[in-house]
Order: sequence, then structure tokens, then C-alpha cells
Amino acid sequence: MAVGVIAASIAVTSPADAAPTRRCNDRQACFYYNSNQQGAVAPIYHGGTNLDAQVFKPGTGPGSGQKLEDNAASWDSRTRNSAFCVHRDRWWKGPFNSLKPQGRKNLSSALKNKNSSTNWYPRHEGGGGH
Repeated sequence: MAVGVIAASIAVTSPADAAPTRRCNDRQACFYYNSNQQGAVAPIYHGGTNLDAQVFKPGTGPGSGQKLEDNAASWDSRTRNSAFCVHRDRWWKGPFNSLKPQGRKNLSSALKNKNSSTNWYPRHEGGGGH
């Protein structure tokens, strides 16, 4: 009987529960210290932010406690309908990448470890730019 209960609980676990984004909460975007959503995580709660005062959360893996600005290699988005953009320079200047809702990827070579500001774009549901 206990075997049936264990099997039932395993059956309700969805593939999304095992995805790397499980460390990023609903309606957030997160940066990761390493590629492929590995290493320390830094959640972003509000767009329109310069990243100079933010750090990777302590105790979340390699890079924890390091400053976020110019140290991220990958990111993901748990937003539902807002594209998320990261810019190389502060105040939303320079090259940028966008990430559509529920997406995840490594930062482009132009932005890997060269990330300074973020912004949300609710009208760009497809992940398009500005």
C-alpha cells in the first residue's frame, strides 16, 4: 500500500518541477553566475534596475555573495507575459538581449559577464526588444 502512495506522488511531479528555473520564483527573472542556469542565483523582482548594488544570494552555489553586475553568464524568466531585457551598460544603454516569458538561456557573448541594467517589457510578449 505504501508503494502505491509513493508511486502516486511521483506521478504528479511535472517536468517543470525539475527544470533549472525551480530556483527562480513565479513572476521573477533570475541571473546565474554560471552558464546553463548553474551556480549562484540572483533574483530580480523589479525591472528598471541598475545591477551595481545587487549580489548573488549567499549559499546558492559558486559565485554566491559576488556582485551581480558584470558577473552573470545565464538567466531565466518566470514571468507570465512580460519580456525581460538585460543591457550591457547602466541606465539601459548599449547592446541588450531579451528573454520571453518562461524562457531561459545563456547570455550572448556581448553580455556574458558584461551586464549592468535590466528592464521589463510587458507589451513585448514574444520576447522582442524595445
